[in-house]
Amino acid sequence: MNKFIKIIFVGIVSSVGIYLAFSGEDINLILLEFKKVNLMGVLVASIILVFSCVIRAYRWRLLLNPFAEISITNVFSATMIGYFGNGVFAFRLGELLKAYSVSINTNLNISKAFGTVILERMIDLIMVLIFSLFFLPWFPDHFYQIKITIYLIFGLIISLCLFIVFSIKLGLFRRIKKNNYFKKIIKIKVFSYFFNIYEGILAIKNTDYWRGIIISSLVLWFIYYGITLILLKSCSIELNIFDSGILFVLGSLAIGIPALPGSIGTYDAAIKYILMIIFSINSLQALNYAIISHAVSYFPLTIIGAFYFIFGSVSMKSLKNLD
Repeated sequence: MNKFIKIIFVGIVSSVGIYLAFSGEDINLILLEFKKVNLMGVLVASIILVFSCVIRAYRWRLLLNPFAEISITNVFSATMIGYFGNGVFAFRLGELLKAYSVSINTNLNISKAFGTVILERMIDLIMVLIFSLFFLPWFPDHFYQIKITIYLIFGLIISLCLFIVFSIKLGLFRRIKKNNYFKKIIKIKVFSYFFNIYEGILAIKNTDYWRGIIISSLVLWFIYYGITLILLKSCSIELNIFDSGILFVLGSLAIGIPALPGSIGTYDAAIKYILMIIFSINSLQALNYAIISHAVSYFPLTIIGAFYFIFGSVSMKSLKNLD
């Protein structure tokens, strides 16, 4: 599937999401609902989210440590540039841009850096899994089909993680790399790039900072959960801590739906209908929360990321090399 077809596909998905989110709503009533939002709560949530990026950068620095000693300033800059990339470029180019940004300031190979970015995302998936295992038992029983679907999704995630763990334990990819037949294939650029990514993922085996990685991951995701609680309160939506946790888990999954940059449309539609169908929140309140929470997760990080992108070492010209 070429890029043009992919853009059309995600464009259609986002358009459908926008239609579903705003269909049947009165723009005047939406604006009236906005006026009821506690802006102080939104500001506090935004500040906390920006602070969480420092913790995310610190965790990534620990993952990068087996390859290079990189200052927290450089890692934070690359992290924010990554958010900017995901916010304005299609196909989550921000992940690759993040790896590229940290590599140009060090001798670190970009594909190995990208491997650590993939490792980061795997850890985040595990954290979502942990939260889901805690909150999903409180999922309403009459939505058991959704509950089973979520468990199946996480079953696949666990299977993937186990495959990667056992491949590392058994040295599967290293054995392939040493095979005479594959040595010729690995000389091909694409395969060489793949093995460098694998080396980046393998960094988790070589790190001495397990405790820091685990603690920072837990702190990071509890912060995200706390932000959900603050924004629900700011939008005058009363959910208990378990229902808020279910919304938090489902919202984390919704971000992964293929869409235009910034999860335009898909996130808003998903959150609106989760609140309406599962928690019986009226459509205006549900849409209001979806828009506010989306704005908080998008604008502060994208704007700060744009600053680092414009005044940093990464240029638009260099992006062409990432294709």
